[in-house]
Amino acid sequence: MIVLKLASCPSPRRRSLLAALLVGFVALAFLPITAHAAPTKKGGKGAASHDDASEGGESPPTAAPSLPPPGTSPLAELKKSNAALKKLFQKQPPSWSPETDAKRSDMRKIVSSFLDFEELARRSLARHWDGIAPKQRTEFVGVLRDLIERNYIKQVHGQPNYNLRFEKETINGSEATVQATLDSESNGKKVAVSMEYKLLYKGSHWWVYDVVTDEQSMLENYRAEFNKIINKESFDALLKRMKKRLENTE
Repeated sequence: MIVLKLASCPSPRRRSLLAALLVGFVALAFLPITAHAAPTKKGGKGAASHDDASEGGESPPTAAPSLPPPGTSPLAELKKSNAALKKLFQKQPPSWSPETDAKRSDMRKIVSSFLDFEELARRSLARHWDGIAPKQRTEFVGVLRDLIERNYIKQVHGQPNYNLRFEKETINGSEATVQATLDSESNGKKVAVSMEYKLLYKGSHWWVYDVVTDEQSMLENYRAEFNKIINKESFDALLKRMKKRLENTE
């Protein structure tokens, strides 16, 4: 059964890492598809696009990745998104107030402004993507997006204590990686975790399609679980499970 929540953790360090990730803007890096999913190594190649609204109201491009203009910085864009989320975290309106709904809506907009949901969906389905109809692809992307966003907002709400330091960017054509360190605290002990963001340049800015932490990849974790369910049952069964989980998060 798909549960998109924290898996059981074998060590205090892993528990603190997962908790810290869930209060950072990369919270979705460790939202495994099954409670007993084994973490997988980073990897995966390909390119696609998505439909979500980006920051500033633009629609992300549906074309293939393109070469970025001189002076474009994926690191700067990630810092901007992180700063916007931290500012939202500091607001603590009553749960019954309209401001709370507005805060959640703003969080979703920010997440959609840097995460390429269709790229993540296409790569996570891998060879299965070409075998499903365009309508099924659109539905899958939408359900995956809603699951990630809702779990993200549920976990991060009211927990602003983290520090994400962006340190180095490497650009190679239309692809980029950004190195960062996530600083957090668990039981009075400081925890520093190295992270790597994988991005593609599309349209007018950089889009994240994977986050790797301790050599464990969000994308590869999803891919392994999706492939297992589709091979054992079917794509329709996978989508049905995801929809059921989405209903349980509402």
